[in-house]
Amino acid sequence: MNAETGRTLRWLLALGFLAGMIIFGVWKIERAIQKTTSSAAHRLDQVLAAITDSSTKMVADRAVIEEKKDITELALMEMRMSAVRELENNGALLKYLPLGTKRVIVRGHYKVKAGYRLEPGVSLRMVGNEVVANFPRAEILGVELIDFDELENKDGWANKVTGEDRAWLLRELKQQMELDAAASGMLDAVDSTLRTRVKDLVGTQAVRIEREKSALEPK
Repeated sequence: MNAETGRTLRWLLALGFLAGMIIFGVWKIERAIQKTTSSAAHRLDQVLAAITDSSTKMVADRAVIEEKKDITELALMEMRMSAVRELENNGALLKYLPLGTKRVIVRGHYKVKAGYRLEPGVSLRMVGNEVVANFPRAEILGVELIDFDELENKDGWANKVTGEDRAWLLRELKQQMELDAAASGMLDAVDSTLRTRVKDLVGTQAVRIEREKSALEPK
């Protein structure tokens, strides 16, 4: 064997060894990723239990809430919010005799809770390195009146503000508060909070929220 052939063989052996090390390194990385993914999937039931405060179990690599008779709620956000509503009425006797205009403006202060109704189908599963959270749409779960102020209270000369007027205003205020809260971006913040909790508990940066489309929703 001449010197040139020897050098060529040594180069081939070196390249073969290097290629083998690269392949071995890739295999080790893939095994580590698979192990990490498998480990995360095995504890998803614990993660779901911690988030929802419910009994959970694993069904076909999917963490689900054990079946319940009653739908429970998961409140992830609570905020103090205010809304204003007014009532104005021009009274008249037999449509001919004006009784004056009464006017009431009320501002209500509320504690608003938002989150999810934990219906059947709530689950967590791993897809590669991503956690897929199957949850219903976030919604306003509760609007509780804390206090209210009468910003204006004016009676007509024979058309007085009554307790029924105030009760009507408070009912309208609550409905207004629900609409204002839903339009405020609070429900998007609920989804963001859910993603953050799952990330912290599972230890992954990839979390996607999926929703099964309701039969009532347009296709």
